Order: sequence, then structure tokens, then C-alpha cells
Amino acid sequence: MDKKVSISFETDRSCEFPQVIIKADKRTEKIDKIIEAIERCVYADTSRIPVNDGDSIILLEQKDIIRVYTENRRVIVSAETGDHESRMTLKEFEDILNKGYFVRISRFEIINLSKVFSFDLSMSGTIKVIFEGGSETWVARRYVKDILKKLDNMNRGGEGHE
Repeated sequence: MDKKVSISFETDRSCEFPQVIIKADKRTEKIDKIIEAIERCVYADTSRIPVNDGDSIILLEQKDIIRVYTENRRVIVSAETGDHESRMTLKEFEDILNKGYFVRISRFEIINLSKVFSFDLSMSGTIKVIFEGGSETWVARRYVKDILKKLDNMNRGGEGHE
């Protein structure tokens, strides 16, 4: 097995955030390890998020957060470990979450783009967000233009992560 990995760097002034693209003939364990190492590096400078878990507080890694939303005046952090309540406001979340991954889609919700399976653009004027686990949410009309711009920028290589 060849142990070589070719690494190169290209300057692209249209990129707001770095983008990493891995090209190979197939996905292997080695590729998965490279992806994990890059993710650890990207999230290394991001703070963990304190959330309520019953009578205790746990610290969630940002990469495990699916979405943050308000419901009945409570802030809910939906993560791979389940839903947790938080005392932080959505504005506070918006300020500390990694902007390369997290985007506000309404007055009441922020999503993690790395947890999105697809965006359904078939409905005129709005976007349905489908997460990897099958749950869904909607982009508020006033945020549609911003989301489309962000998706276009990701598609052109301006930002993104997978």
C-alpha cells in the first residue's frame, strides 16, 4: 500500500473560509483518519457549550450540535445525545458558534451545516432543511437569500467542510 499523500495549497481570493477537498479513488480508513484530524483541528479553537441534562450540566462539542432553537421561550440545543435546554440566548449562541458551520435560518433557529443532508428548494420562496437523521426544519423567508448565497459560496469553494 502506498503511504504517500499529496498536499497542495491554492490561493483563491473569493474564499471567505478555508476549504479542504480530499481526492481519492475510494474512501478508506486512512481518508477517514485524515478527515477526523482536520475536524479536530477546525474545532480545536471552538468552545464547548454548557447545556442542562437533568440535574447536571454537560459540555457539548460544537461538532455534535445539530441545531439550536427556541420553543415556548426556552432555548433547546438538539445534539446527537438528544435535546438539551440552555440558559444562553440564541444571540449568544450565534456569537460563539463556529461561523463556518453554523448559520441562522430564522429568528428562532441556528443550524449546523455539517449535519444537513439536503436542502429542498422545490417550494417557491422557502427552503426545507433535511438533517442527516431525517428531521426537518424550514428557512424563514427573510433568511432564504442569505442561505442561498452561503450555499452558492460553499459550492464555489468559498467555505464548507466536507
